[in-house]
Amino acid sequence: MPVTARRTALHGAVSLTSDASTRPTGRTLAKHRKVSKSASAPRAAAAVLSVGLAVGGGAAISVVAPPQTASAATTTTLTAAQVRGNTSIASRPLIRFRDSGKTVKYVQKTLRLPQNGYFGNSTVAAVKKFQRSWGIKSTGYMSKPTWNRLTWAAKHGVLYGKKGGSSTTTTFRAKVLREAAKLKGTPYRYGGTTTSGFDCSGYTGYVYKKAGKKLPRTSRQQYSATKHISRSAAKPGDLVFFRNGGGGVYHVGIYAGKNMLWHSSKPGKPIAKAKIWTKSVAFGRA
Repeated sequence: MPVTARRTALHGAVSLTSDASTRPTGRTLAKHRKVSKSASAPRAAAAVLSVGLAVGGGAAISVVAPPQTASAATTTTLTAAQVRGNTSIASRPLIRFRDSGKTVKYVQKTLRLPQNGYFGNSTVAAVKKFQRSWGIKSTGYMSKPTWNRLTWAAKHGVLYGKKGGSSTTTTFRAKVLREAAKLKGTPYRYGGTTTSGFDCSGYTGYVYKKAGKKLPRTSRQQYSATKHISRSAAKPGDLVFFRNGGGGVYHVGIYAGKNMLWHSSKPGKPIAKAKIWTKSVAFGRA
């Protein structure tokens, strides 16, 4: 908003030049402001713009631009070991002894180790054991083949492979899951027991036979032939049976972990992994 000052105020504040021929038509009054120092901001000068209005009585207007404050950016430098330890899992990074980060934690979680994020001696030993169980060169660091098998194991809930591991039972269930996945996309066929088409129990019987165990033909017979276990005790590779209101078994599939199963469901739908859609299920172990 313009500010008007009396002529006498300006006249007393500004001295005129003595040369009448070069007398200016306007008078300029400059005001200077002292910039206060701030402990947190760097020293800066304020730009002062003064505009004098003299004709018919004017006022001096000062515009002060505030000093610009530069913020100091702090950058954290990661070591090479930290960079490798935090690289994305999808890139299959070459993680090794003494690396650290969130990707190391993923390796430790999958290997069922304490998750401290440091690739120490215990992690090296666990990686070697895992590699030996799957027939991978035992180096103790995360190679590309080791990553491929580890991510597969994490997805299917199986840790050790056929060449080692904790038990024969674990090895058998790992085989079951491998054989079940191989048949993905095979069409449903009522009464089918071959790769040209399966019904539900034909599929589970075929997979179990390939893994090394023989099951009876129907879902009810398979339920009777297995050891019944609780849902919490069920492991990927066990059988999951679906029951009707009267308690009878009408469908069977292969438990894949995390409330999922492999099954041959019905005409028009090929073999696939799917979510368990009901709580009316029972689990069996052959």
